Amino acid sequence: MNKLIRSAVAMLCASTMAMSFISVSADKVSNTRGDVNGDGRVNITDITKIAAHIKGKRILKGDSLTNADVNFDGKIDVTDITIIAAFIKGKRLLPTDPNSADETFKGYDAYIIFADGDMNWGNWNGQGHPRAASYGVDADVTGDGVYTVSITRDSITSVDDMGKNSSLIYTNEGANGSYLPWAYGCSIMCVDITGLLDGTLAADGSELGGFLEEGSNPNINKRVKGKFRGDELKVEVKSIKVDDEELWFAPGKIRYGNLDEEDNCYRIEIANLLSGDADDAAINVNNFFFSDELSVTFSISGIGTSKK
Repeated sequence: MNKLIRSAVAMLCASTMAMSFISVSADKVSNTRGDVNGDGRVNITDITKIAAHIKGKRILKGDSLTNADVNFDGKIDVTDITIIAAFIKGKRLLPTDPNSADETFKGYDAYIIFADGDMNWGNWNGQGHPRAASYGVDADVTGDGVYTVSITRDSITSVDDMGKNSSLIYTNEGANGSYLPWAYGCSIMCVDITGLLDGTLAADGSELGGFLEEGSNPNINKRVKGKFRGDELKVEVKSIKVDDEELWFAPGKIRYGNLDEEDNCYRIEIANLLSGDADDAAINVNNFFFSDELSVTFSISGIGTSKK
C-alpha cells in the first residue's frame, strides 16, 4: 500500500475522532453495510478494520468483507472509509444498494429491456422481479402520467440482489485499466410494464384464450392476471434520449400491447432484432451509440389513478 493511501487513511481516522468524538458510537443501524465488526453499530472501529484490510494487515472475510463495501462497487478502498467517516460525522447517510430488488411497488414496475449490438450493456428484468438480476433504473407506475425508465453506466456495472452483472464485456484499453466500452448498435430496446394485462387481447387486436392465472401480486408474478385489456390503455413514447440528447425515432414503427402473449406485461417495442429486422425498428439501430445513459420517456392513461 503506497504512502498516499496510508496518509489518507490516517487523516480520515484522525479527522473522524477529532471532529466527531461524540458520534463515533452511533446508534444501531438497520443497514449492515458499514458494520464491519458486526456489533450493530457503524463507528470508528469499523473504519479501523477497513484500514487494516486495505493495508493488508488483517484481511476481512465473510460478512465483514461484504459490509465493508459500503458503496456497493465490489471493491474495498479509501472511498468506503470516506463514506463511513461522513456518516459518523452526521454529514450523510450510508448508501443503500442502488439496484436491490424492490418487491413492494405501489403501482406497476416499468423497466427497460436493452442490449447493444454486441449483446453487451444488457438488462432484461425489472427490479420488481424477485430472484432476477436487474441493472436498469425502473419507474413505479402509480397511475396516469408520464414516466421515464433508463439504463445507466452506474446501474449496469453495480451489484443487485443477484450479484454483479456477469454478462458485461470490459476492455483493457482505458487509461485507468479495465473499462466498459460505449454501447454501439442496438439488438433490442423495449419497455415492459408488469402486472397490467389480463391476457385476453393480443397486440394485433385478436382475442386470446385467457392463459393467465387468477391470483395476487401480478406485479411480481407475471403469470397472474392483471386488471386491463390492452385496448383499455393508451401508451405513447414521448422521447428517447442518449447521454441526455434527444434521439430521432419513427413513432409509427413502435409497437404497443401484449406482444409476448405469455405474461401480463404491457410492452413498448422500439427495436427487436431478435425477432425482426433493422428496417422494422423505430430507431436507426446501426447508427446508435451512447456512453453513459439511455432513457425512454412514455405517457400512460387508462389506469385511472393520477400520478402523484
